[in-house]
Amino acid sequence: MGLGVLLSYLLVCYLFFYCKCMEGYKKLSKEEDLELEEQLKRLNKPTVKSITTKYGDIYDCVDFYKQPAFDHPLLKNHNFHPEMKPTSTPRRVSPKKKSRIPKLDYKPVRIGLEGGGCPLGTVPIRRTVKDELITAKFHSELHASKVNPLDVPGFPGVHYCFARSQAAIDYHGVGGTLSIWNLPAQAPQYTVGRIKLRNGDESMEVGWTVNPGLYGDTRTHLYTYTNASQSHCYNAQCGYVHLNPNIPVGGALEPVSTYNGQIYSITLSIYQDAATKDWFLKLFTNGTGINLGFWPHKIFTNLGNKATQAEWGGEVFSPPKIPSPPAGSGHVLILEEEDTARDAYSANSHIMVNNTIMDPPVGVVKIVDDSNYAVLREGDVGGDFHYLIFYGGPGGAT
Repeated sequence: MGLGVLLSYLLVCYLFFYCKCMEGYKKLSKEEDLELEEQLKRLNKPTVKSITTKYGDIYDCVDFYKQPAFDHPLLKNHNFHPEMKPTSTPRRVSPKKKSRIPKLDYKPVRIGLEGGGCPLGTVPIRRTVKDELITAKFHSELHASKVNPLDVPGFPGVHYCFARSQAAIDYHGVGGTLSIWNLPAQAPQYTVGRIKLRNGDESMEVGWTVNPGLYGDTRTHLYTYTNASQSHCYNAQCGYVHLNPNIPVGGALEPVSTYNGQIYSITLSIYQDAATKDWFLKLFTNGTGINLGFWPHKIFTNLGNKATQAEWGGEVFSPPKIPSPPAGSGHVLILEEEDTARDAYSANSHIMVNNTIMDPPVGVVKIVDDSNYAVLREGDVGGDFHYLIFYGGPGGAT
């Protein structure tokens, strides 16, 4: 069989799988259809102002108190407000070592809405239509392994290439600087680079993703994912409370890195406020921290008080018989070199323990489930990179 015929066959298989999955979601009973309509009403709140991006995405500026998070049954009676911020900020106490690798001219990615964003007291929420809500439900369940072809022997599904800190300590935060890439993927495939905290079955994560099924395009997006008790969702749909009026979760990230060229990055952290126990999401740009939002501790069971693991790296998904998409920079890691211009990385990878920023403890493990991907744990290389982790691969797992 020629390569062209094989690719055509695989594409047909892929389309069949995706259409069947989505077809199942769109064949709704009357009760399910009414429930979707109610969800749309909860998501698409009355708006103070609407902002259309150059790509056609519409963000509605919704009153802080009317955002979707507060439809969560555990958040009906709250005392949150638009000026929420952590009562304290974690500090690094270890001295910076001299770097053993060349300093890289990486630049922060541009992020935020055009025209100054939303008015104070409001937050940007992406406008959702019914088909997008159905698709978002499918992808949320997919990411939570509710729909996972990995359970079928011999079929591909979710593949991993990340480093995990799982020392027997209480984790109160995770952070890192992720290089940003744009990789090829077709719905329902996705590829992500992220930092993550977990405790048992519960987790929260933030990073960049290419997910055409979720966003309807092949651009790179900022994303969050929440897996709390019985609820799981992307971005601001089920418990994550957004604070920033100018930077939405789910927004496009640009520009992106060029292999062996200009590198763009984003610095993110999730950490637990010592007093309230809520988990704050912070973005750093030009050395300044910006609060994006937070996960109230009360939506979690296991993660309500602490995390037990922290992760940095990548994850991909592809349906049965379709080669998996690339991860990281999309290339084989340069294992003999420390090449921050070609390999995707998480630099300054760290954890927080009792409000102290520190390098991951001894015993960080590499989680790689297929030879098409790899992780290189460099450790503390000094300088701005601190604890450096490379990850990625060309994909093609079947």
